[in-house]
Amino acid sequence: MAKQVSEPSVKYKEVLYAANKLSETILAVEKDGQKLKYKIHNVALSIITCWGKKQVEGAKAAEYFTALGKAAGYHGKPLANWIKMKTPLKYSEESKAWYCPPDATVNGDTFKAARNEPFWEVSPPPEPKPFDAMALLEALLSKNSTKAANKDKVKEGDKLLPNNLVADIRRLIDDAKLAAQSEPEH
Repeated sequence: MAKQVSEPSVKYKEVLYAANKLSETILAVEKDGQKLKYKIHNVALSIITCWGKKQVEGAKAAEYFTALGKAAGYHGKPLANWIKMKTPLKYSEESKAWYCPPDATVNGDTFKAARNEPFWEVSPPPEPKPFDAMALLEALLSKNSTKAANKDKVKEGDKLLPNNLVADIRRLIDDAKLAAQSEPEH
């Protein structure tokens, strides 16, 4: 049985790096990230190999892929896309697990295709897009105002904010923007 991974007792440890060490520390993080990607990929290839050599059944391979996807954390979604493309396994939304359809098999060709196109190439990470709460709030207010102006397009069950409340919220947003502009930069 596989060794259980326990949660670290301290999830955050304050470490202050000197300014002259930050660049090399960032490079170390990048290197660790690359190692993790390759480790996940190699484990996935090992699952395919064991399944193809009949060392494990398809159902057990599906269990392993489910566990690997959970263990992969941030890489779980790209890995899932890769598994869907490169193996005959199917994913159950209900059980949140991979399963093996009857008579599904893998072979050397499956392994080669999976080896030659790692999961991060099949499903590259998205560009970072920081969450902009103010833009979202303004978009919701605009949508509310548009719907309120076109009463004939309002569907039953749509809840609209009263115009005076929308105006008050917009004033608060404007005040917050002015206050932010007048604060000195750190």
